[in-house]
Amino acid sequence: MDTIAREDVLVCDDLGDEWADFIGVATATTPVTISFYHAKHGAPSLSASAFHDAVGQGIKNLGRLGMAGDRMTSKHDGWDAAYANGGVVTDIRKRIRGSTRDEVAAKIADATGAPDVQRRVLIVTSSLSRMDVEAAFAAVRAGGAPRPHFVQLYWLLAGFFSSCAEIGAVGFVVCRP
Repeated sequence: MDTIAREDVLVCDDLGDEWADFIGVATATTPVTISFYHAKHGAPSLSASAFHDAVGQGIKNLGRLGMAGDRMTSKHDGWDAAYANGGVVTDIRKRIRGSTRDEVAAKIADATGAPDVQRRVLIVTSSLSRMDVEAAFAAVRAGGAPRPHFVQLYWLLAGFFSSCAEIGAVGFVVCRP
């Protein structure tokens, strides 16, 4: 995760009232950024079905990018607890970067109040390959008909980027080369 998410605050928000798998806040950058990371693992595919969950999660949580108000109290409460899945409590801390609740809360408040804050939504997936997408587009440019699943993937991605742009966020896809 360190090669993708380099923010000074990074929390695991997986499970429960999940806004993203990971939420990052960078206050040492210009502009400051708030990043929602939606991570999904899967076999390589150009199918929209393989990508649908991550994109759906990204779109449904766009309204939470403001990270302000009463909802943040319950978020901080959840981040204070250790990661638990399937009834098993682990020793994994949810606050990966940002040492204390107060420090994390202050940095989030600083970021949400910044006039030039950049809000980012990142789909991080192992199921998509940039080279495969480029090859599919090259085949279409050469006169080939696109596969129906690729057209669906294209529309799914177009909808994701459009939804991000509508609310002033920047969408990214981090995938295989």
